[in-house]
Amino acid sequence: MILTLRKYAVLPFAPHLYSAIGDIIVLALTVLMIVLLMQSYTHGKRNFHLMMNMLILTAVSTAANVVNNWIMDSVDPNVLLIYALRDVSSIGLALIMFFYIRYIQTPFWVKEKYQKTYALRSYAGIAIAFVVETLGTIFRFGFYIDEDNTIHMGFSAFMLLYAMYYITIFYAIFKHRSRVIPSIFWGLLGSNCIAIAMLLIQWSRGQTSFTDVAVFFPILGLIFLFHSNPYDINTGAVSEQYFYEELDERLEKERSTVLMSCNIHNFAAALRNNAELRMEYFQFFRQNVHNGVLYQFPDGRLLLTFDRPPRGVHDPTINKMLDDFMGSYAKFNIDYRIVILETSQEIGRSADYVRLIQFIEETMPNNTTYRVEEDDIHRFYKSSYILSELEDIAHKKDLDDERIVVYCQPVYNIETGAYDTAESLMRMRLDRIGMVYPDLFIPLAEKSDLIHSISLIILNKTCGAVRTLIEEGYDIKRISVNFSTVDLRYDSFCKDVQQIISRNQIAYDKIAIEVTESQSEADFRTTKDKVIQLQALGIKFYLDDFGTGYSNFERIMEIPFDIIKFDRSLLLEYGRNEASRYMVNTFADMFTHLQYKILFEGIENDTDETACKQMNASYLQGYKYSKPIPIEQLKTFLRNKSAS
Repeated sequence: MILTLRKYAVLPFAPHLYSAIGDIIVLALTVLMIVLLMQSYTHGKRNFHLMMNMLILTAVSTAANVVNNWIMDSVDPNVLLIYALRDVSSIGLALIMFFYIRYIQTPFWVKEKYQKTYALRSYAGIAIAFVVETLGTIFRFGFYIDEDNTIHMGFSAFMLLYAMYYITIFYAIFKHRSRVIPSIFWGLLGSNCIAIAMLLIQWSRGQTSFTDVAVFFPILGLIFLFHSNPYDINTGAVSEQYFYEELDERLEKERSTVLMSCNIHNFAAALRNNAELRMEYFQFFRQNVHNGVLYQFPDGRLLLTFDRPPRGVHDPTINKMLDDFMGSYAKFNIDYRIVILETSQEIGRSADYVRLIQFIEETMPNNTTYRVEEDDIHRFYKSSYILSELEDIAHKKDLDDERIVVYCQPVYNIETGAYDTAESLMRMRLDRIGMVYPDLFIPLAEKSDLIHSISLIILNKTCGAVRTLIEEGYDIKRISVNFSTVDLRYDSFCKDVQQIISRNQIAYDKIAIEVTESQSEADFRTTKDKVIQLQALGIKFYLDDFGTGYSNFERIMEIPFDIIKFDRSLLLEYGRNEASRYMVNTFADMFTHLQYKILFEGIENDTDETACKQMNASYLQGYKYSKPIPIEQLKTFLRNKSAS
């Protein structure tokens, strides 16, 4: 196929006609995309760099094509420059397709070893195609221009390479379609089918004007599928999903980073509904968010990340940011919690930083700022370890799990003058940290809905200890077990308790259940129904922690508790003054008159004991008699009927 340089452009039906309009539009769009992506997408990610490589190569390839065809239309074309520009365009297109395949390997979860193999083969393929094209020019079986400026198209190794790339693309899309959601699959397939259709139409019409356009369409598809604008229009913050990728990239490169988290409940809605607040926010944003990236989380948290200043989190720029924030807070008075921390070698995953911030916030009062220290990180990982063990215990459902340990505190029975009851207490014994006390693991278990599994283990082990004591002849009236409001919400609560007591072959009246007073109407009804159901079997019920903040006497009277446990705070109140003494005495007289038994907790000395006896106490519990002990040691406090 022969084409004369100066004649082909004016022949309306000549083969391989070219118009620069398509390439000029692609060049303009490519430059626009580069500018927009640089402004609207967080940098540093592998696929971001691949996308930028494809766009830059597209710009280079289309520019080379436009200039090349302009030179060929000139009166005195530079043949060597034509060869060079053609090679730039051909290699550029090949590299675009190479990077495209590398890009889609990420959503398809292609293993790294296969990615490396593909990369080596592609580089080799491009090098071979270039060598063959060069030989084709030298030995005149490919593209060349002879002495009279006539173009000979001949064999094109790059065309064969492009075809192989397209086969690879379609093979990957169909082979790995189960690894992506349908919208991704159809988006990738559709954009590449359009590209193939354009190339076939171009070939059938003897055109060369739309090659770069066809290659650009699949890139445009990737931008819409994976690089859509991540900014929230109300806050200007990047979506949460990009935070983890960005921070993991920084951690991998060991870039010291400061994280500033500000948690304001429902902040986005407040911005939408308050124009004055919105103006104040954007003024603060323009003044303080320069080099960092601001992320927005669904729970109302805004999290700013930026390179660590030379002086760390106490840098004056950070202090200025806090001062500006406080100035705005004074105007609008919206509750907030601010947590500031630096990346640390002890924390290797981005998700752990968010969990650490949440962990710190749990104990922060509103409208305070906290700077995370090394001890906080240790506490966080200790808490995370405990939570992972709780999850494992709940998953295994082993009622004899050795990690759950039963302690107890003997209770002195004033009527009998003996220790014949006790309260069982939870402990955990973990390999890495040893003994763990309830104040650390019970809140975690309740928050994570794991408490019921732990409570049933304590109940089972307590029942087993009671059975052993009875078999050995000890006089044990009952042992109480604590259950939380969360436990009682389970529909299976009564059935679970009944099965465990029966499993251990002891009488129901050997077990008592301690519950705290519920505040919600739903919890109150649930507690009442289950107390009545289990009391019918003979199980006793204690109202725990009476006097600690919330007390509704109408509800207390409506639930048929057997024993009311007075918290130590009431005992302290009793000794404060005459009015307080009268109040506590009145409570005790009222419950005694209503036929409730009273148990006082926190007895530490003879004075406490005397005061409680004067208030008609039936049971006394506290360090005067015993600290919490392993339940196996309870027999040292009990009377052995067989021995007597």
